Amino acid sequence: MLSNLIKSRQVICRLYSATVTNTKVNNPYSFDNSYTTTLEKEWQQASPFNSIPGPTKYQLIRDFMPGGDFHKKSFDSVLRQCRERYGDLYLMPGMLGKQQNLITFNLNDHEKIFRTEGPFPVRPGNEIIFDYRLQRTEAGLYDAENLGVAGNGAQWSRFRHAVNPVLMQPRNTVLYIEPTQKVNNDFIERIREIRNPTTLEVPEDFLREIKRLAFESVAVIALDKELGLVRNQVTLPEAQELFDNLQTFNTSLYELGIKPSIHRYIKTPTYRKFEKSMDTITNICCKYVEETLQRIESHGEEEGKSVLEKLIKIDRKIATIMSVDMLMFGVDPTSTIMSAALLCLATNPEKQKKLRAEILNAIGRNGKFSMENMKNLPYLRACIKEAMRLYPLIFGNMRTTAMDLCLSGYQVPKGTHVFLTSNMLLKDVCYFSQPDEFIPERWLRSQESDKLKATNPFIFLPFGFGPRSCVGKRIVDLQLEITLANIVRNFNMEFQYSTENAFQNFFMNACVIPLKFKFTDLP
Repeated sequence: MLSNLIKSRQVICRLYSATVTNTKVNNPYSFDNSYTTTLEKEWQQASPFNSIPGPTKYQLIRDFMPGGDFHKKSFDSVLRQCRERYGDLYLMPGMLGKQQNLITFNLNDHEKIFRTEGPFPVRPGNEIIFDYRLQRTEAGLYDAENLGVAGNGAQWSRFRHAVNPVLMQPRNTVLYIEPTQKVNNDFIERIREIRNPTTLEVPEDFLREIKRLAFESVAVIALDKELGLVRNQVTLPEAQELFDNLQTFNTSLYELGIKPSIHRYIKTPTYRKFEKSMDTITNICCKYVEETLQRIESHGEEEGKSVLEKLIKIDRKIATIMSVDMLMFGVDPTSTIMSAALLCLATNPEKQKKLRAEILNAIGRNGKFSMENMKNLPYLRACIKEAMRLYPLIFGNMRTTAMDLCLSGYQVPKGTHVFLTSNMLLKDVCYFSQPDEFIPERWLRSQESDKLKATNPFIFLPFGFGPRSCVGKRIVDLQLEITLANIVRNFNMEFQYSTENAFQNFFMNACVIPLKFKFTDLP
């Protein structure tokens, strides 16, 4: 078993190496020769790479062990503590088969990396999924040319080229409004069902209900399947199993992908749980693909509304992989952003009132959502953006340098993995005025809001940047907008508890406080 794992790891390293080596600077976000010349001059004058500060391997292992400074600490806490020790740029050594990572809090560094990333940006951080998919070949789904969002290089480019017309085109987004609204209507009734009849507060595990909503919303768009999770009336036997395994998958990423782990050499208990959850998710999604194929064959070539049905007409394997990826990467981000937005609105009643007036004016109390009337909701989109600024989803972005660069005065060679921690600077007064306050107006177009806007274009990138930005952005936006609008036009929300340390970051932010919202029906 050990020899097979080592061979698999060698294949992975060759694929990553080839991706970085073959990447050329030919970016639609391109630059002229004078910029290249400037970068080359900076490189020549920079300090050598081996002089970049950072902990040793021994120090890092010691800090993560019981009694160490990083033991049971969230990922963003680890990054902040290292920043205090070493400055805005430091190197985290690679251990146990993992590559070293450069951490930078300098937005000038971020701009250089994004502007030189080329047509095939390499995004590290998916190695654990990359490993699994290359090893799971018996089902005939994954191989070196079919790795979905976990891939890089030409393989990733072909995948994105196939799925972009389905996921990124506004005309396709229209098809998802009606099923998303139906799921949200069920959610409104679920709130009324579970809240305390006297206090009108929902149970403290309300986050689970939000996750069920996010899961159901993604499933109906990705697979055209009503699972019954929102109504707590599961209609498919695998629905609860799929939901539970997604939770296992997400909790494993930090343990296996960030913290020191020997899973690449020996299958640890955590890795076995991860592997089992991935097997279950993949198998269930493959089953749904087969059911969809049978439905299409029995009903002829009617226009399908799900992502799966549309992509099957392009490529069956890509359709299956994209459905799996939407479930794996779409549920927790949506539920985290939703939790943040609800907290912000519930604790800022004047902003909630302003948003309600916009929604009632544009759509009405019982009106149906459409692409036309949703264009008239700028304050709703501003509220979502501001919630993501106060409670960002992850620490920032990840890239592998596509050319030699001078970052923060140091020579950083091509092929270096870099963590760009822009989201950890979103409450810095250097970049936002009144950074600790929930002010959606800063995202609107007006002279009054100009002084509140971001001072740097690379500080707020919630869905990434460039060719490698989130492929599901339009669908996530749609889900968030319809859900928030539906809640606000039905209820007055209150939250009468502390929001201190509401979120913790274990690679991805997660709400860790009881969400006992009070939902009062509007007259």
